[in-house]
This record gives sequence, C-alpha cells and structure tokens, in this order.
Amino acid sequence: MNTYNLIIFPIIFFFLNTSPHFSVSESAIIYRDGFHKIYFIKQNWHTAIVFNAQELDSQLFREYDSFSEFGLIDIGWGDEEFYQYPGFDSGLAFKALFYATPSTLRVEGINLTKEDYFDLSEIVIELEVSDQQFKNICAFINNTLHINDAGETSILNKKAGGKIIFYKAVGSYHLFNTCNTWLAKGLKEAGIDIEDNVVLTEQLFNELAKIGTVRKSG
Repeated sequence: MNTYNLIIFPIIFFFLNTSPHFSVSESAIIYRDGFHKIYFIKQNWHTAIVFNAQELDSQLFREYDSFSEFGLIDIGWGDEEFYQYPGFDSGLAFKALFYATPSTLRVEGINLTKEDYFDLSEIVIELEVSDQQFKNICAFINNTLHINDAGETSILNKKAGGKIIFYKAVGSYHLFNTCNTWLAKGLKEAGIDIEDNVVLTEQLFNELAKIGTVRKSG
C-alpha cells in the first residue's frame, strides 16, 4: 500500500464505516393502527431506509411499480460514481467525500424475508411513525429524484436483473452531506424529533437509537 493510501484510507474508512454498538431491545413488536414500521440498516458503507413494500403504492413512491413484486424496498442516497461501483475504490471514495459530486438514489427490491435480510446487516433500528410522518418521508424521497424536462425520472443504471435501480438524484454528495445526513434530514422534515446535522453513520444511528428500537447491533 503506497503512502497516499496509508494516509487516506483510514480517513475514508472512518467517515464511511463507523459502527456504534447498542443494546438490542427485547421488547415485543406491537403494531398500532395508523402507524407504520420503517427500518434503518447499515451494511458495510451502505446506509438505507427499508419499507414494507405492501405499505407503499405509486402515489406514495413514484417508482413503486418497478418494485411492487418484492416484500421489502431498500432506499439509499449517495455519490453517483462510488455508489454504483462494484466493491470499494479508495479514489472514488476520496472524490465523493472531498469534492461536491453528483448524487444517485439507489432503490433495491428485496425478495428475502425481513429476518433474513436483516441478518445481512450490522445494525437494524426499527422506527414507528404516524401515517402523516410516513407520507412526509415518502414525499422527501420522491423530491430527491431528479425529474427531467419531460417530467420523468432518469435511470442511471440497473443491476441484479433490474432489482437494483440507480436514479439520478438532486443534491451534491460531499463530506458534510452524506447518506446519513440525507436520512436525518428526511426524518426531520417529516416532523420527527432528530438532529439533522449528522455526517457519520455513528451519529445517525445514535440519534435513531434514541427514538427507535434497536433490533440488531454489531
């Protein structure tokens, strides 16, 4: 490993892969009328919000029809190049963090059970939100999609037979506007009591742990 990588890689790893540990809640899952369960996961440097697909429709999420056959829908926001790269590239990661770069919304349809999918994650936090908060979160995600002059979304790439789609998104990704910042802002705009000036994964999940239920940690 050259001197550049010896210096830069720990910095990149710190910003993309910090991983707090929490006590996992043993409380039973209770479903209340008028409320929705949403989930926040960390898988390596992928941080996302996960929905039960049956609770969405094309009015709530405009790209729903492409994922309606799945049980879960995983949505994350990130740097356009780094997020689409198959693996880890330190050069792309450096560019993503230290330059303002174009962004993408990554949407994945999950055909595993909730339990099996969460087994693939390092951290899972469940959050119960009201119907209006749920609609506000969906609106925030819709507003993240870039809409072209024809009033349509722009697909950048499809992977895994189309179950993963990368859409052109609004906003620039950089050190102080990360996937974690995006998720926190979405919750804040939905009317949920959370700090929205987060940057690191650790900051986001520490905030989520205050208001949600930790289902998996570490």
